[in-house]
Amino acid sequence: MLSLNVLLVLGLLTSAVALLRYNDQVGQINRIAGQGTLTQVTTSDEPINILVVGVDNAEGLDPDDPVLRGRFEASLLSDTIMVVRIDPAANRAWLLSIPRDLWVTIAGTGTEGKINSALSLGGPEMLIDTLQTELDIPINHYVQVNFAGFRNLVEVIGGVPVWFEYPARDQNSGLAVESPGCVNLEGEQALAFVRSRYYEVLIDGEWISDPTSDRGRIARQQAFIRAALNRAVNQGARNPFEMQRLITATQGEVVLDDNLSLDTLLGLGERFKDFNVEAFEVVSLPTDDGFAGAASVAYLREVEAQPLLAVFRGQNLFGTPNALVRVDVRNGTGAAGQASQVAADLTAEGFTVVGTGDAPGYSGPTVIRYVRGGLLQAVLLARYLGLDVPIEQAADGEITGDTGVVLITGDDWTGLLAEPVEADNFQTYLDQYAAEVAADAADAAGGTPTTVSGLTIDNLADDTPVAVPSVTTTTITPERFVPAPPEGVVCG
Repeated sequence: MLSLNVLLVLGLLTSAVALLRYNDQVGQINRIAGQGTLTQVTTSDEPINILVVGVDNAEGLDPDDPVLRGRFEASLLSDTIMVVRIDPAANRAWLLSIPRDLWVTIAGTGTEGKINSALSLGGPEMLIDTLQTELDIPINHYVQVNFAGFRNLVEVIGGVPVWFEYPARDQNSGLAVESPGCVNLEGEQALAFVRSRYYEVLIDGEWISDPTSDRGRIARQQAFIRAALNRAVNQGARNPFEMQRLITATQGEVVLDDNLSLDTLLGLGERFKDFNVEAFEVVSLPTDDGFAGAASVAYLREVEAQPLLAVFRGQNLFGTPNALVRVDVRNGTGAAGQASQVAADLTAEGFTVVGTGDAPGYSGPTVIRYVRGGLLQAVLLARYLGLDVPIEQAADGEITGDTGVVLITGDDWTGLLAEPVEADNFQTYLDQYAAEVAADAADAAGGTPTTVSGLTIDNLADDTPVAVPSVTTTTITPERFVPAPPEGVVCG
């Protein structure tokens, strides 16, 4: 997961042209066919999404290696799934972590399952198709690395320094950090750290478990990636001779799509030669824990996920499909047939109308009311009604079922607008939405929000700057379980 996406693309930097001498090495990397599955790009300046998969596969390891405990060497599950978005024109990059337990419909099968099973069922093509269908984001390139490749890479850069506030362990993955402070994680322990789902810290003589399971694991992976990228650059990843060592260490354990050519890597590297590692945005899909039968799974929070997915689609926030807005229309004026007519108009604009009816005793202006977590749906609807329509959170129990918003027509009702209101007029509501999502996720994780920020991207259609809230559920977890150095302390 750190190989080509970070070190051969973002870490390439000023040594891009020097890679020409390593054409033979890059040519020896294993390939998969990308035609017909991957979304093709036409220009070198066009943003691209790279699917990066760390596979639960131990090929290349010694038979007695501790990582093989309870595993088959040839097993092929996607242990880690990430999408890296690279925008050469804007000199920006994002990383989206996808929970491996995400419950989806597996492409081509018509059956549901965990996203990490798609790779073993139908190879990279099925995983790519599933992600493109379920999340509606294009996948332009594919990178796969196994346990041995990850460990080799960490060893080549001399390990990755990570700060631990407390001693830590995971008896399942083999992680064992006996003393707090800066610890240089080398091959085996680095792998045990990023794979840890049963993470524990020792506080006052008691081992305390991370209750967030895969969310905490993803947060630790993201922290490790930042540290590893910094380490690689500091160790000389910009140097062509060091780059050769990195390629050599991973070329036998990495798989690329056959369209990710040396020319593509060179072009990206040249554009990213001034890239600031600290500007690398890391985000994660918002999900809810649940069950599918007896299996513990993660369900996507579809509406809340749209601000993040919009970035990876090259859209602004209001690329969110109107169909995700589930609205109940109430006639507050008493005019005959008004609720049915409004419902028809909303349906024509792509909204999902889940009910119609009257609002007995209502007197007042048109109003939109939303359930907790439904503010984004309310804002999307408000764009078609105007800036003067109040948006209110509904009282407990007022909205039931799977309805997200209720529209009550009032004495000022004149119909939908011919053109929706521009997105940037609703920034106050978007900031409020981001804060609500972060607070809810923090409550569920038992911690406090650590990341609620505005992420400004360019709408590729009209170059209008649009603020998109960047809210991650993975960083919203008790801080004791996500190692980070205190302010003023530089680890490594």
